[in-house]
Amino acid sequence: MRWNGIYLNACGAVLGRLEETSVTVAEGRYDEAEAVADGYLSISVVDDGPAVDLAVKAADLTMGRSTVAAEDIDLVVHSSCNNQGLDHFAPASYVQGRTIGGRAAAVEVKQYSNGGLAALEIAASYLSVRSKTSAALLTTSDIFALPSFDRYRSDKGVVFGDGGTGLVLSRQGGVARLLSTAVISDGTYGAVYLGNKPFEEVENASDSPVDLRARRDEYLLENGELLLKIVQSLTERQKESVSVALADAGLTAADIDRWVLTNVGKTLDDIDFRATFGIEDDRTTYEWGRRVGHIGAADQIAGLTHLLETGQVSPGDRVALCGIGMGFTYACAIVEILEQPEWTADGS
Repeated sequence: MRWNGIYLNACGAVLGRLEETSVTVAEGRYDEAEAVADGYLSISVVDDGPAVDLAVKAADLTMGRSTVAAEDIDLVVHSSCNNQGLDHFAPASYVQGRTIGGRAAAVEVKQYSNGGLAALEIAASYLSVRSKTSAALLTTSDIFALPSFDRYRSDKGVVFGDGGTGLVLSRQGGVARLLSTAVISDGTYGAVYLGNKPFEEVENASDSPVDLRARRDEYLLENGELLLKIVQSLTERQKESVSVALADAGLTAADIDRWVLTNVGKTLDDIDFRATFGIEDDRTTYEWGRRVGHIGAADQIAGLTHLLETGQVSPGDRVALCGIGMGFTYACAIVEILEQPEWTADGS
């Protein structure tokens, strides 16, 4: 979708302390061979919860940076991957009630690692038919902690970090302009993360950590002939989301100054995808990502925040935010930087 008059007014990220992977390897919590192969140097770790409070903190930080008044927020969208603190409660309403208040519509988007970008397209669509003063508050938050989740062992090729983000989307200007978004889904091979057991026999998070490796291995044990097709599908659909977003923005890959990709390990890098668009590490947020880990639904907004806070993008730069989520869903958002805000990583 091509957007006109939709702006990223402000954004913010709240992360935890950095836990060095060399320490976790020495302590036997992270496989040494995997650590070397995937290249993570440290991981963002939050020592206490609930996770949804990270979204509250990120929302407060973002609203403090924003020029939008709380009463002009007509939509609150919250995204996450993992437990937000309690079962059977409404995180989006919780965030709203503890930040901006008011009577905005509060909804939750559960698209896992693609949640932040899915929420962005939904909110842009919402604002496009609202008044000129209308704005939306988007948040994410995740904590991947034992006993329900083992950040170093629950999956392979990706280590999960903790954090929350906030973003104010507005029709009245901001630090960046939203040029286009493309969100697509293809559930053909979504069962790869379900395994082959009936739902009632899948591991219970209260009894043991989530084991995504086992689910995937179970599926491939019986459906190994599909492996090549799955890999090809992931590459093709991810390419499709980026190609559509670029076309809708009237740009080519050569026009993109920076790429914000999902913070996966090197063993999960899609070389074919990167080659198609000429994406090199020095034009991505890789060096930041390998120090914070995969922050659930937050990688893209947190990555953009990092670029803005560290002055790595300037007015006129185009940034591609790219994501992929289990199921599978794929997304790309293209933004153009309008301002170089005086924000710092400590939240000031």
